[in-house]
Amino acid sequence: MLPLALLLACTSPSADDSGGGGAPVDYLSPGPHPVGRATAPLSSQGRELSVELWFPAQAPAEGAPLPTLVADPEDRATYEALLDAAPQGCPTRVAGAGEGTPAAGPWPLVLLSHCHGCARFSMLSAAEHLASHGMVVAAPDHVGNTLWDELAGQGLPLSTDTLALRVADLQAVRDVALSGDLGVQVDPDRIAVAGHSFGAVTAGKLLQDEQGADGGPVLGAFVGAPVDNPLLPGVDAALLSLPTLFLVLAEDHSIGQAGNTLMVTNFEEVAGPSWLVEMADAGHWSPSDLVGLTEGFMPGCGGDTRQDGGEPFTYLDPARGRLLTGGVLAAFLAQGLDLDPLAGEWLAAQAGDELEILSP
Repeated sequence: MLPLALLLACTSPSADDSGGGGAPVDYLSPGPHPVGRATAPLSSQGRELSVELWFPAQAPAEGAPLPTLVADPEDRATYEALLDAAPQGCPTRVAGAGEGTPAAGPWPLVLLSHCHGCARFSMLSAAEHLASHGMVVAAPDHVGNTLWDELAGQGLPLSTDTLALRVADLQAVRDVALSGDLGVQVDPDRIAVAGHSFGAVTAGKLLQDEQGADGGPVLGAFVGAPVDNPLLPGVDAALLSLPTLFLVLAEDHSIGQAGNTLMVTNFEEVAGPSWLVEMADAGHWSPSDLVGLTEGFMPGCGGDTRQDGGEPFTYLDPARGRLLTGGVLAAFLAQGLDLDPLAGEWLAAQAGDELEILSP
């Protein structure tokens, strides 16, 4: 069984030492900020999107059943039925944070792109975790490429045209966030982009296209997919000169060993400082709050056979997978966004049963 392995580049992301002092924060624990949530409308490319926001709040806001985030009554009923039929302990059923009032900023902004045929709250647990550590997270529904589109048999394909549409969605979210129209104060010089699966490629494309531009992301985190991918051309890893993190899911049957190997190749080819994290016993949906919701989202819930050798095994507990994802992302982003110069030190020190630190 592979450990959760972290390969740390020789030049890890740096941060301003002026905020240092004291022991490193434990990024597997919630941060010091209460978390609030809000849903905002947005127009992009002639489509009406919903954007979910998680932010440091003025006061704690009690969560609610996750289907309450689905506005359309028919879609909400469908989601409730899927949750009722899903295995206990796999998909998230209750949002941890409720509607709240943002605390005064400006805060770093993390643009979060969901997977193919998923939803803006696909990585809700990680988003709440990041907000508790002092970041605003903004995740749009990529309309046409959502869970509801897939269930209706009308989903957009995995294509460069869909990729361009998704990138434009993130740009629209960023622009309206910087204008203040989302109701949160964000720092234009501290913007990150992250994504899972197709969202990782979306994040990589935005990072490549806007690196060095005013209001462009200054680092990117990619979960469960290679961003430089021959099936979805558009990103050249060698052009990524800003800090990056690749989170590899060791038992990812969705992209297979070839996809995981390509993620390692991406990591080796990027021009900027980079981290590579491999999560043991994790399936493609282990980082997601949708794991186990449908048959397609099952890898990461229950048992399966290993990619190497075919032996039966049990996936990492879904709640643990989401927590590890949130903790790794929080530490990487906190260091790269100048929130905590010791965050990388904390991450590098997590050798043990769950984390093994290797040099590339």
